[in-house]
Amino acid sequence: MKDWAAGDKDLLAWREATGIKAESAYYESLHETPLIANLIARKKLYEMNKVISDTAARPMLKDFMKKVDLDIVGKGLALKDTKVSNHLLNQVNESIRNHPVEIVGKKLRAYMTAMKAIVS
Repeated sequence: MKDWAAGDKDLLAWREATGIKAESAYYESLHETPLIANLIARKKLYEMNKVISDTAARPMLKDFMKKVDLDIVGKGLALKDTKVSNHLLNQVNESIRNHPVEIVGKKLRAYMTAMKAIVS
């Protein structure tokens, strides 16, 4: 909690000193995906969220929530038109494809030659 209060100074210094290879980060993310899917399938996400919220998010959000106008929380957007132009959609997709995570993922997936398609 001390480091958190200090803006994660020690954590950020540790990351700067040791770092993590992009490929390792990608595989670590893949490792977490089935664990999260399993939690959802077993309907345990609520319990995990409750523990995380009680221990981490609640103190962090305490001051922020004092400033939030409670009239707007949970109401959604009052949009009549939710259309997106094809041009904008293409731009967003291109940005996603060129994100560093996707670039690393594309490279690593190319090595996975024994993978079978889920759908044909």
